[in-house]
Amino acid sequence: MRSTFGIREYFAMVLVAAMPAGAAVTVTFGPGPYSDIGPVGAEREQVKDELARHLQALGARYLAPQDNLRIEVLDVDLAGEVEMSRRTGREVRVARGKADFPRITLRYSLDAGAKSASGEETVSDTSYLWFPARGRESETLYHEKRLLDSWFKEHFAR
Repeated sequence: MRSTFGIREYFAMVLVAAMPAGAAVTVTFGPGPYSDIGPVGAEREQVKDELARHLQALGARYLAPQDNLRIEVLDVDLAGEVEMSRRTGREVRVARGKADFPRITLRYSLDAGAKSASGEETVSDTSYLWFPARGRESETLYHEKRLLDSWFKEHFAR
């Protein structure tokens, strides 16, 4: 039996092997209940997955390859509030800039060799509508990702 391993696959393996290993960022979600993590079911799991992927991407960008960061998301309150649309009869998320700002409570533990850190905090952005998503309107969880960007840089950027 002949292998179908071609030149493209070979170079892809060599390229992956040559890349430095990224920092390990493990993201878990507490048992809840959550203030507002979106609709129940598959959409809620998509929100969790997207937040986890974003935190892992931040780790790859800002942490040293040997660092290990564990983050447990304890509560999520997405920006805006869910209301029923009169036109479509479907639920829509409306952001008014009052008490509907994004909030995320998390517990973290960083093992970075000689430098370790841990804590639990609630991060929020009461001025989230001051920074509109111009050109990024289609990006999901824009305000929450921006909030996590700021928190991550403040705590872990070297």
